[in-house]
Amino acid sequence: MSALISSQILQLSSADGLWRAQVSPVGASLVGLWHADVEIVTSPYDEPLTALAGAVMAPWPNRLEDGTWRLGEREFVAEINDTDGNNANHGLVFDKAFDIVTQTQSLLRLETKIFDELAYPFEVLLTVTYALENDGLQISFEALNRTSEAVPVAFGLHPYFVSEEDSELELNARTWVQKNSRKLPTISSAIDSSSAARQGKNRIAELNIDDCFTDLVANERDYFVTTISRPSCGIAIDIEQSRALSYLMLYKLQEVEKKKRMLLAVEPQSSKANFLRNLDGEELLQPNQALEATCQIKLRKI
Repeated sequence: MSALISSQILQLSSADGLWRAQVSPVGASLVGLWHADVEIVTSPYDEPLTALAGAVMAPWPNRLEDGTWRLGEREFVAEINDTDGNNANHGLVFDKAFDIVTQTQSLLRLETKIFDELAYPFEVLLTVTYALENDGLQISFEALNRTSEAVPVAFGLHPYFVSEEDSELELNARTWVQKNSRKLPTISSAIDSSSAARQGKNRIAELNIDDCFTDLVANERDYFVTTISRPSCGIAIDIEQSRALSYLMLYKLQEVEKKKRMLLAVEPQSSKANFLRNLDGEELLQPNQALEATCQIKLRKI
């Protein structure tokens, strides 16, 4: 079991009994999701320290350059946990035990205070809600600024989706965010310039991907949708994210013990990497103001 997952695993099930989910209070992490006997989301146990299986990332997702950032004249310093790139990776709560606020058969509400004396000396209350209905899983986020000044905040989720050799990814984005050798964003380009993924369907087995995408295309319900088709299981998984989650990270991981199974991290985020180092034009969260977002995981037959 991952070092980032506690021994306490919380179970959820839908009213019809077809959907089941497992959530760890550590990082409010989605570590398992099934529909009937089909595994949809899992935890890559063979990379326990680096995978961040299903964890919530806040107050920044992905990497923060040199672990430092400024707000006005003040400078803040976070712990470096990406030693290869000398970055602070995935925020401050991915390894923190959230408090259980509400727990029923089909609903779980977790919360924690985002605060670090050196890295982020502000009080932002982060609430994550998992609601498992007969049509799938809805995940809601709320970051409430309880300080007396405006502060920057962003969040994201890091679940791993199961795929097989015949699985395909359908990506609805217009822009690819290129990165440097430290995996920090540089310039944005049209998605057709990406060697990792192109508009339309992509064979997941052929992808080598650890990339951010934006300018996402909304559907008729005003959600951005990423689809993993799994023909051998006769299903397609739609991952929907609300407009507040305007960035999407995709990262493929090949499991060591299961050669014919690949995992794809589909990570809805409210910002791209390193946003705390580039606050010009970023909207700060005012006192008593909340940043809210939702994402949904649904299944359909194909």
